[in-house]
Amino acid sequence: MYYFKSKMSAAATMVWLTLMLTMLTGCAKSKLRSGIDELNKSCPIQISMFGRLMGADYDGDCVTMRYEMDDRVLKFEGFRDNAELSKKMVLDYNKNQKEFVSALLDAGASLKFVYEGRFSGESFSMEISRDELRQALQGEVMSAQEKMEISIMIANAQTPMQLAEGITMTAMQQEGDCVYYIYEVTPEAFANIESNLNEVKDNVRYMLGQLGEVEKNDLRNIPNANKNLGYRYTCPDTGQSVEFFFTQSQLIDILR
Repeated sequence: MYYFKSKMSAAATMVWLTLMLTMLTGCAKSKLRSGIDELNKSCPIQISMFGRLMGADYDGDCVTMRYEMDDRVLKFEGFRDNAELSKKMVLDYNKNQKEFVSALLDAGASLKFVYEGRFSGESFSMEISRDELRQALQGEVMSAQEKMEISIMIANAQTPMQLAEGITMTAMQQEGDCVYYIYEVTPEAFANIESNLNEVKDNVRYMLGQLGEVEKNDLRNIPNANKNLGYRYTCPDTGQSVEFFFTQSQLIDILR
């Protein structure tokens, strides 16, 4: 199981910036500019295993946060192809940074995020207007279904991923009332999984229960959206596949 884990580190960065902003004196624009200057003195800042904050710019109307990402393991395509969903993910995070967002609004500034791939040089960006920032402060910006779709989008940004000898995760996808992790396996691995399917399910159940709270919260988006969680193993060489799943109630119990 792998997840995008930048949220906690990014949160620490934003809290630090917020504290600086609240301690500074002067007009709103001066406070914001001084806070950005102080932040830049500490950049680059590692925010996760995937990337780092390179710095921030402020032109009087917009604060731009610039990130460098390891695009060998976190691909940009899914975020670019789902721009509105990506924006909602960022808005949902920033609604908890009330003082920072309030400082932006007091200064009449919008917010922009620019992400650049360390190895490909490709980039994508998203802009959040002042109206969108105001809406984020008012409460939930995503439905349970959208939160689940974001979890799927983030998982797919990290595929394909070899998890063990002969087992590669190739996708996470929703099919009806179930969200599946999809794996491609070699004939040898498939034979082992097929003959020990109950044991494999028990092992997965145990690993889910041992996840950290951040990872569990991501997975809770699945039962919260009234979906089950499934695992499908397919052998491309033979066309055979086997699968199992945990129901919503089972998953809720496992993730307690």
